[in-house]
Amino acid sequence: MKNIRLFDYINLGFYLFMLVLVVINTSSIPQPWIIVSMYVGIISFSVFLIYNETHNRIIRLLRYFYPYIFIGFVFESLGFIVPYINPHNKDYILIELDRLILGKDAALIFNVFNVKWIVDYLQLSYLSYYVLPFFVIYYFYSKNKIKRLSYSLFALSLGYYLSYLGYIFLPAIGPRYSLDYLANMPLNGGVIFNVVHPLLNALEHIKQDCFPSGHTEISLLVVLLFWDENRKMALIILPVVLSLILATLVLRYHYFADVVSGVVVAFVVYFVSKAIFYPKGLT
Repeated sequence: MKNIRLFDYINLGFYLFMLVLVVINTSSIPQPWIIVSMYVGIISFSVFLIYNETHNRIIRLLRYFYPYIFIGFVFESLGFIVPYINPHNKDYILIELDRLILGKDAALIFNVFNVKWIVDYLQLSYLSYYVLPFFVIYYFYSKNKIKRLSYSLFALSLGYYLSYLGYIFLPAIGPRYSLDYLANMPLNGGVIFNVVHPLLNALEHIKQDCFPSGHTEISLLVVLLFWDENRKMALIILPVVLSLILATLVLRYHYFADVVSGVVVAFVVYFVSKAIFYPKGLT
């Protein structure tokens, strides 16, 4: 296929993996053919965009943004798959890891930040995860730096899908659901928290999305991708990313082990992607 790039192989490969996963588990997954149809549609449309990249400006734009557009569909599809093919949550493993590393639950340690204005600020910071990848994709696309754009899309796609594999093979619902005693230690958020927190819970169909922390991994990866290109931009984004990472712990979305693994995966993906695209150094 003409115009196919490395990041296309990552995305098409994962779409195909998910399609096969559903097909071989049709007896366990409710209404599997709806999900199958979705992935067939995603694969077909992606191939169309790749094949017709030079047809017009709109198709060219979609051709480079399709991984970001479809990532939400892939993520949401996990909620219709994971609970049925791997129904036993593994929170007990992550809880024990946290207690081994920290001596007690991270939710207890980070409860020191359970102050109304801090909780509201951290909830806003948490939302930045959904737009940060768009910024780095748009930045390189707008400057027509296609190799750097392909490199960023490859790294981001690899990062997303590694975290999704974690959700499939090590499903966990997180401390907000698994640690019963937290019901007696509610988060003291204000208006922002009280609106955004339940909204995210309602919109996020999959709940077994803890290990590794995709929020930590992808947001940190955005900083690393900007670091080599525009260090000023990276430094502007960094405080937001650090607040986002803190939010995952304070708001009890993740265990400390999730965050550590997210940091590790981010750096591994960054260096692997860089070695593939720029074996002689960035130019």
